[in-house]
Amino acid sequence: MPHQSDSNNPASLPVSNITEPATLRPHARIHAQRVTDGQEQGGGASEGTPPTNRVPLKYNPEQSKLLRFGVDSLYLSYPGVMSEDWDNKLARLKELAQQEDDLSQSIAQVTICEHLFEVRDKGAGRFAYVLVDNAYRIQASNARSKSLPLAYVQISSEYLTHAGIEQAEQALRHIVHTLGVVHEPANISRVDLYADFCADCEMDAFEPLRDWVTRVETLTLHYSFGRFSGWSFGSGGDVVARLYDKTLEVEKKSHKFYLHELWKAARWDGERQVWRMEFEAKRNALVSLQLPKLAHLLPNQAALWRYLTKNWLRLTVPTETDSNRARWSNHPLWDFITSAFDSTNEQAKLQRFNPARLPEDERLFVHGLGAITSFMASRGIEDIGEGIGEYVHQAKAYHVTRSGFKPDGMERYVGRKVKAKNRLYNTVLNAQPPEHQSIETAHQRAKDGGNE
Repeated sequence: MPHQSDSNNPASLPVSNITEPATLRPHARIHAQRVTDGQEQGGGASEGTPPTNRVPLKYNPEQSKLLRFGVDSLYLSYPGVMSEDWDNKLARLKELAQQEDDLSQSIAQVTICEHLFEVRDKGAGRFAYVLVDNAYRIQASNARSKSLPLAYVQISSEYLTHAGIEQAEQALRHIVHTLGVVHEPANISRVDLYADFCADCEMDAFEPLRDWVTRVETLTLHYSFGRFSGWSFGSGGDVVARLYDKTLEVEKKSHKFYLHELWKAARWDGERQVWRMEFEAKRNALVSLQLPKLAHLLPNQAALWRYLTKNWLRLTVPTETDSNRARWSNHPLWDFITSAFDSTNEQAKLQRFNPARLPEDERLFVHGLGAITSFMASRGIEDIGEGIGEYVHQAKAYHVTRSGFKPDGMERYVGRKVKAKNRLYNTVLNAQPPEHQSIETAHQRAKDGGNE
């Protein structure tokens, strides 16, 4: 990355100085399409206006309420080189993850700076290694790589909500520096800015090809679970925008129910629909806007939001007598959205965060009872206590036969499965079985040239 002079350093730029790069200039016209949940989007959008519920649009500004705003997703890359020692260690753990037996796979784990990572059996793209916990997904290159960064990392939205950008990146920096030599501060590969709000407005009542003034060719209306779920703009481009029903997305897809408590801290009543306006800006766009590094973005989040909501996408009130859409006034809802990052209200943080990827209680205590209830029904048992006891008794007998009449067959089976879940959930660092310790010793001797 070429060095930028202080005069071009956006860390000190006011909002008005984020200008329109040539690479982000508007296209000639918009194509719209309608996508229902479960449909695949084709290669190109269909031209013309999709069916809409066009009605006289009502908007009550007094009912609009900003709940949260900030950075939802952050992807960083660190230029540098993996150390030989860590390359050898991760290569061995990746090899273990590729084995067929549960015990070998279960020890494909590594602890770095108090984070217990699962080491995946495959890399990602040209990156050799993938390490995952609930805070970070790290794609790392091997020591021989000349063109890739040392690490490309996604920081989870949950961890960002708990720690904030600076603390999350500081902890990540220690991890990456442990893996090798870092040549320069983190580059931003992608950032998602968002604003969560409630509004008394019918979000599907806007005319797709008229009310929206945007810099992209594609606009999509989404329908999920039998109702309108949102809009998306410019899918696949360097900038993507989404306006969608976040309450529906949390309930049916992401299950990020911790957002409910954070919204309630901002006086959400627990009933109203929460909409999220979100902009996804990838590296090409950020470089064009002179925001290539994290240090450039941190003081300029509001500036970037202003640019995106004023220059890249607008919801307007069309003026029938003026054919120049650039002169159309903003819809009052859009003025409300545009001002989101101007808020000075202190935002609640997620108080508790677990770096382990724990299964949801519903999966444990609802879906997990499926085998028990099936067993009880098949044996004509209705009492839960009797059912669980008989289930364990018959399971032990089954595994004695399955394991070649070894009396501890079920204990061995359960032990292997628990170790596998320890790795998957990032909860316990599994001890290496003796047979793998001898393999590791031989591997180290070979690396050291056969010396004791």
